Amino acid sequence: MPSTKGNSNEERNKTIIRSFIYEIFNGHNLLSIEKYFGKGSVEGSPQAGNEGKGFKEFLTDFFIAFPDWRANIEHMIAEDNIVVFLNGTGTHKGVFHGIPPTNKAVNIRSADLYRIKNGIIIGHWDVVDQLNLLKQTDTLISEDIKKEFKNAKVVWIRDYDESEVS
Repeated sequence: MPSTKGNSNEERNKTIIRSFIYEIFNGHNLLSIEKYFGKGSVEGSPQAGNEGKGFKEFLTDFFIAFPDWRANIEHMIAEDNIVVFLNGTGTHKGVFHGIPPTNKAVNIRSADLYRIKNGIIIGHWDVVDQLNLLKQTDTLISEDIKKEFKNAKVVWIRDYDESEVS
């Protein structure tokens, strides 16, 4: 049976992720991304790229669109990996993925999985409630999801191969 007390490695990894979220998501300090992501790190999101580069590009656009963005950690679980449930808030004040500013306050939740090795993030995967963002900005055309996404393409987030992050 696993121990109910966190070990020092798990606590250190949680501290790294807390610092990452505070500095990047709340402080919008994108220059710090390189200190958190390791060489050869893997991003599970197809548009993000690896080693934090695509993540930095995405967040640059995101913080222009939501300049007052803040993320709150709702839950964090550490074992071999770190799972974080985030609740983020901001105001849609700039163009985001072609959606003009609505000046509406939004709330977005996500579940993020981080893999850390030697104090560096070597893998990141997330699930973000994008449908709720579309609803909050009134960019969802209808409430009929079947009709809305009839011709939509599905993007699969790829699984990581252990050899990619060793």
